[in-house]
Amino acid sequence: MGTPHFRLFDAWNMNMSIENRRFALQQELDIKKTNKDRNHLGQFSTPFTLAMDIARYALSLCDINDIRFLEPAIGTGVFFSALRILSKPLLAVGYEIDPHYALPSIELWRDEALTVNNDDFLCQKPNRRFNLILANPPYSRHHHIDSAVKQRLQYLVESNYGLKISGLSGLYCYFLILSTLWLQNDGISCWLIPSEFMDVKYGEAVKRFLTSNVDLISIHRFDSSDLQFSDALVSSSIVTFKNRQPSNQKVRFSHGGTLFNPHNITELDKTELNPSEKWSLKFDSSNEELQGHSLGHYFKVSRGISTGNNSFFILSTTEVLEKGLPMEFLTPILPAPRHLSQSIIFEDFSNLDTNDKYFLLSCPLPIEDVQHLYPQLYKYIIEGESKGANNSYNCQKRVPWYTTESRQAAPIYMTYMGRGENASRMFRFILNESESIVTNSYLMLYPREKYKHCISDKATLIQVWKTLNSIPKDRLSKCGRSYGGGLFKIEPKELELLKIPELKDVLKPIQTSLFDV
Repeated sequence: MGTPHFRLFDAWNMNMSIENRRFALQQELDIKKTNKDRNHLGQFSTPFTLAMDIARYALSLCDINDIRFLEPAIGTGVFFSALRILSKPLLAVGYEIDPHYALPSIELWRDEALTVNNDDFLCQKPNRRFNLILANPPYSRHHHIDSAVKQRLQYLVESNYGLKISGLSGLYCYFLILSTLWLQNDGISCWLIPSEFMDVKYGEAVKRFLTSNVDLISIHRFDSSDLQFSDALVSSSIVTFKNRQPSNQKVRFSHGGTLFNPHNITELDKTELNPSEKWSLKFDSSNEELQGHSLGHYFKVSRGISTGNNSFFILSTTEVLEKGLPMEFLTPILPAPRHLSQSIIFEDFSNLDTNDKYFLLSCPLPIEDVQHLYPQLYKYIIEGESKGANNSYNCQKRVPWYTTESRQAAPIYMTYMGRGENASRMFRFILNESESIVTNSYLMLYPREKYKHCISDKATLIQVWKTLNSIPKDRLSKCGRSYGGGLFKIEPKELELLKIPELKDVLKPIQTSLFDV
């Protein structure tokens, strides 16, 4: 019969043999689908080593001899493949909506204690037979979800948990919440999902669910530069909770490294987890709340202009001259951040290369007037229509379509998106002495009314600009959000909330009364 050691070794080899077949099948099936199709459906397979870590961690919270396992979006069954090496589930059920993966998966596991259903999990009637869920749900964005499906899922979330979930929520949010209806009391649920729910507005319902409807155990956030999927540009987290009312047990927030060997760990009381706040800031226990005003106290932050078709609306000096376009409908506009090396834009643009001078076209006149008064502009507009320049969403909302929103030049612009490996250029504040405006690849900083007099003084403006550029990049990145591949992004409201005590002694409000201090 052999020794127990060799029997265990043989069992391991047999299990890994099936895993090797599953992995080969996964690769074969993925190749037959385009990246566009898989992105649309949010299909990104979990690496087996990560599935093993997740399974091992979840089992440490369970009775390993009483596992009733559910995988709501099973794919080819990577979590079951990991789980069967570590335990012997008494029950194992998976759902997969896509027959491209479901049918081969059914065939692969036909001799195993796993039932794979080729059905939409979110359309099934919940059955509380399960005490363990391991899942990597579809990462489908909200605009890929049919409106009728979205309304049905929103109704289910509200009717079962009293939560109003935003229509901007990705499909994974519905999976995480609604799958809990299948869990027994005290059942464990462990999810590999995008980290963005912790920082974006639509994630508030998920955070409220985790703090009010279940007992949150831990969140491990992978470093944004450490992609868990080779084919998905998304930063991931592992969220684990128990299906019971929230307890007094602290929540473990870990970051970086691996689930079992993170770079740092923070233990938090549940009272510290406010669903309306950004949870990404909770992962570093060294973070201290800065005192003083936020940037929004001094500046209103707006995104630059969205034209709807930059190739039509933005023209170089050469193109303007060649097409004979009238200057009264042209406004200077800066090139995209990657093409702008300067940190100061002089009033006369003398420090820009000739190739860097661009103009924004915007004409409010009816097309009949344009045809009569500006024949060259009329010709350009008609050429644009023949190429479909007027078909974008933004253009279709405007009357006439070839006009853009009116925007005044701001004294300071900011590049708000970049990757960590180029931190010096990731977030730049640009001093604008010209009348140039910018596209939505920049943020525009307009001084609040009571600080306009300060900004009108050039020396003060330069000091403000230098102060903003001296803000540590890690402070800026923490006020925004991170994506896969080390990509960071800051939204206007997020920048307004950034505390900048350094500006206190630089900007002084207007003294409106002799009694003002």
